[in-house]
Amino acid sequence: MLVRIQIKTVEEMRNSLFMLGIALLVGLFGCNFDSIYEKSEDIPKEEWNKNEVIKFEIPVTDTIHGYRIFVNVRNSNEYPYSNLFLFLTTYSPQGKSVKDTLEMTLADDRGKWLGSGFGGIWSSETALRNNTVIRFPSSGIYRIEVVQAMRDDVLRGIKDIGIKVERAK
Repeated sequence: MLVRIQIKTVEEMRNSLFMLGIALLVGLFGCNFDSIYEKSEDIPKEEWNKNEVIKFEIPVTDTIHGYRIFVNVRNSNEYPYSNLFLFLTTYSPQGKSVKDTLEMTLADDRGKWLGSGFGGIWSSETALRNNTVIRFPSSGIYRIEVVQAMRDDVLRGIKDIGIKVERAK
């Protein structure tokens, strides 16, 4: 009887390892290899001062293909609003700037968080410029600066802000 239990345990371990291998392969092939940049910056103590600028530096070498830019936010249940307004300024390597205002809808009218998540932390992603394909006119380092545009001097409940740039399909 003891031998039979050990054999069954070994078989279960093999099956578990096989399933883990399958999951890793699916995860690997499910990844988005079109992303050229993705980075998030933590908001200390989940308190984002209205004067605090979050900066991202994006190295661009391809000026032929089109790209889409996404803003990612992770908020906790402590975030008091259903939306989040952001001011974004993009600087080219030559110093030219473009300003955008972005509204991210984080919760529905009933207060249910729309992003994915669990344990009180929610992730949301919104495309910049209505998902418009952009082309970088020159190679170099592009800088995107993000500032919260809510009425609060200190905005609570935002864990981090991120930028993702991916090649348009």
